[in-house]
Amino acid sequence: MDEGLRLHLALCTVAERLAGVMEGARFERRDGYLLMTFPTLPLPSFNGVWADEDSAAVALGDALAEVETEGLAAGVLTRSGETPAVEETARELGLTAAERIPGMVASAGDLDDPASELEVVRVETADGFAHALALAAEGFGVPADFLAPLYMLEVTGLDGFEVYLGRVDGRGVTTAASYVVDGEVGIFNVATPSERRGRGYGAAITWHAVREGFAAGAELAYLQASAIGESVYRRLGFREVVTYLLLTRPAELTASS
Repeated sequence: MDEGLRLHLALCTVAERLAGVMEGARFERRDGYLLMTFPTLPLPSFNGVWADEDSAAVALGDALAEVETEGLAAGVLTRSGETPAVEETARELGLTAAERIPGMVASAGDLDDPASELEVVRVETADGFAHALALAAEGFGVPADFLAPLYMLEVTGLDGFEVYLGRVDGRGVTTAASYVVDGEVGIFNVATPSERRGRGYGAAITWHAVREGFAAGAELAYLQASAIGESVYRRLGFREVVTYLLLTRPAELTASS
């Protein structure tokens, strides 16, 4: 199977499983697209349409209205260039802000071990999850309440889901999560507070999470890279196999609506 498609299908499976345990979430497979809402996780990438085929363009307006009537900021996620009619329709509907999101993968032989002083531990206690959440919130620059649903027992208790904490001299400096499903390990929520960046901690904890995923039976690691993390993952050995485009309403319109 094409690695870009394999990554995409893995992300869809993760979203479906998260929807099965998160409060009020909805995940529906429709003609040419996925519709999802995660009321406790108000991110446009989790609330709206993931387009698979251009046939979704016809239903896009109604689908987005379903999401926005719930008071959620909606987004349209496409694989760049694969559904041009969906992209055009989304922009016509006012979703003119665009974010490029590289989808990247790596096999076991692709990754270099980044030398680091980091001690990485698997989180297993309530205090540990709280610490990981605080680091993630600080690293992403958002309130902890915003990310808290991803660290609730319903999510962290999913089979194959792990949260890691990276420490230096006993102090937490970085965090990451992974989810092993059907032969792939997804890497999520890699976050390092700004004052701790530039020391290789993000690369080291990512490498550790990937290595643990391979040990648990995964054959391919994947992630969606942020702008700040893309170069880190490339140096580590990840390669871009698909480019996502997230279309949303401009921030000023969202804030005033």
